[in-house]
Amino acid sequence: MDKGFDKEEKRWSLAQLKENAFWKREGVLQPQMDRVVSRYKPVIERVSLNIRSNAVILDVGCGPTCAAQLFNSGLKIFLDPLMNSYQKTYSGILPGGEKISSTAEKIPLKDNIADIVLCVNALDHMIDPGRALGEMCRVLKQDGILLLGLFIHPPPIASVRRLIERYLPFFREDAHPYSYTKKGIRRLLKKHFSIQDEILVYRKETARIPSIHREDWIFICDKGKV
Repeated sequence: MDKGFDKEEKRWSLAQLKENAFWKREGVLQPQMDRVVSRYKPVIERVSLNIRSNAVILDVGCGPTCAAQLFNSGLKIFLDPLMNSYQKTYSGILPGGEKISSTAEKIPLKDNIADIVLCVNALDHMIDPGRALGEMCRVLKQDGILLLGLFIHPPPIASVRRLIERYLPFFREDAHPYSYTKKGIRRLLKKHFSIQDEILVYRKETARIPSIHREDWIFICDKGKV
């Protein structure tokens, strides 16, 4: 492992402590599940219309909300580095399907195994998002689909967040090491995928003026000829 990756892993470990503590708080699961359903279910239902009943669906960084459970068919695999903790905290609540405790930077699955890879609100929590996307591409079938749900920031806000992350760690958002603009995530995705659609699923508005804060988007991608 190179020194840069080792530094990123240390930062990620701190973020994971924050994330794990959040999900252990009483009463957090239902409102987070409500958010997942309201924002992502319409897109997932649309994609579900075109998949086989035995399609393999890999949910990367699934958290305890496990968004892949919203697919009305398919064989689900839920992968998260905190999976063991989630299974203890939410015993009897997590949906059925294979559960794997692993980072996305080294997915313990064979090449070309998944018909759909779903990654919702997880990429900006990871050690190395570029490596993680490379792994998602590796395990995705040639005709498979990636559904990436991600918070997108306006460029000035993203720049400020990056400066804080680098120079003012006491003020950073501990659980999110990375901040993306739409241009930035497009550039990163295009190293591995072809973007087929971009869907805005949530924007907070105040007095008819779009918020200067983050928006929630889903990017629908395939492997194409990349």
